[in-house]
Amino acid sequence: MSSDRIRRGVVTGLWLCVVFVAYVTTARVGLSFDALAGIATTVWPPAGIALATLVLGGIRMWPVITLAALVVNLTTGIPPWSAMVIAIGNTWEAIAGAWLLNRFGFDTRLARLRDVLLLGAAAVCTTTLAASFGLAASLLAGLQLPDGPTSFWAVWWVGDAMGVLLIGGLICTWVTGGRASRNPWRWLEALLLAGAFWFVSMVVFRRLLDFPAIELVPGTFTMVPLLIWAALSFEQRGVTAALLLVAAMAVTAPLSGAGAAAPRTPHQHLFLLQAYMAVTTVSMLILAAALAERKAAIGARDEFISIASHELKTPLTALKLRLDAATRPASTGAAAGAELNDKRLRALVAANTTTDRLVTLVDNLLDVSRLHAGVLVLQLEPVSMEEVVHEVAGRLREQAAESGSTIEVHIPERVVGIWDRTRMEQVVTNLLTNAIKYGRGKPIRISARAANGRLQLRVRDAGIGISRLNQSRIFHAFERVVTANRVGGLGLGLYIGQQIAAAHHGTLLVDSEPDRGTTFTLDMPMGPISSMS
Repeated sequence: MSSDRIRRGVVTGLWLCVVFVAYVTTARVGLSFDALAGIATTVWPPAGIALATLVLGGIRMWPVITLAALVVNLTTGIPPWSAMVIAIGNTWEAIAGAWLLNRFGFDTRLARLRDVLLLGAAAVCTTTLAASFGLAASLLAGLQLPDGPTSFWAVWWVGDAMGVLLIGGLICTWVTGGRASRNPWRWLEALLLAGAFWFVSMVVFRRLLDFPAIELVPGTFTMVPLLIWAALSFEQRGVTAALLLVAAMAVTAPLSGAGAAAPRTPHQHLFLLQAYMAVTTVSMLILAAALAERKAAIGARDEFISIASHELKTPLTALKLRLDAATRPASTGAAAGAELNDKRLRALVAANTTTDRLVTLVDNLLDVSRLHAGVLVLQLEPVSMEEVVHEVAGRLREQAAESGSTIEVHIPERVVGIWDRTRMEQVVTNLLTNAIKYGRGKPIRISARAANGRLQLRVRDAGIGISRLNQSRIFHAFERVVTANRVGGLGLGLYIGQQIAAAHHGTLLVDSEPDRGTTFTLDMPMGPISSMS
């Protein structure tokens, strides 16, 4: 067994132990908040821990969630079979949430509005599974439900939903976020913000200052400016941490008998607080995502200008040098003239290749504008994928050889479909070019076959690979995999390829692990489709 495999096994084992301990510990804390029948509470952090674990570590980590949930429920005094049913419900809740987020390209940094909405959808929808399993197990076990089944189910659902929003969002943003700032002023600002949150939370929820003037302003509203401060200065990390601090101060207030709503019953108080926290959490995460999208758009614009300038200037400089060589005055003598003509011919051939590169760059930019306008015209005709692949591979073999790679084509039988030939050449070119850039000089294999009326084309390299976090991001416009060495390109190839696949009613998917290579799979129907997409 290799040392790398042992190291990965040890890291995974430690990670599972941390998840187990965190799940059991936070579950005991949640059950201390006046749990109905001893098992249903409006404060349930384990739901967020379970979801974040399966999203970050993969759904294959579900056994640790089942085991932790079973241990927790066995300690509540309910029958073992009932504890197992509840544990299964908790596990399926996490699996369904992770599948939903992965299915729609969830970015754990919560840097886009769609990511916040996806997390909200998981919190609202998938948590109904655990609540339903829990209610069924309780009824079958004959547990006493003083407030009725509906209230019991609602308490369970609210607790799990808030756990997904607060704890799930917190773990995702902090685990996958960037490095902590080394600027001492940023740390000072963070301490001031944390102190302000603590003070205002004490005033609002525990009546630290019992002045009548405080009653003139609804207490929870005073949190909003501080949360906006957190969003503006510390983005998603700051917002999720601030929300957790506020929630912790809020839900523990009833235990001390203090707070604005102390005269209410504990369940009424917690329901009101959780409703406030739900609205505030979603609102602040949306604000932070909107700010992050705006910042990313500005950064993408500046980076695009820099990249485009470099990518256009490089071939233009080469083109100018080759044209200068081709227009250099002839020397006297027949032999010298023949040699000069040969040099001119080579220079013109190289200039033509450079011009093709410039045309490709400009075409990619034009394609982006067409896609943003929602118009991509397909000229459909019978196309032999074998011919397309061999033609593109032939054009790129010299470029692959320069990087140390070889291109292996494996198409055992003729594959003909109704597609746009130019667009298919474009997709194959982009995939092979991407493999050449990131393949680390190792062989590249491209294969195609027809199965069940669909084309399946795969481009596989043994290069640097792509992390799970980046696998959805690489299909966005102007996005590229970050490497130690700068890699050329505008970051449009995969984006355009995916859009062309969608225009043919197909998909372009990626399967990759860091340092283990990447496989892109183009899957499209063989039959005719509309010529306008």
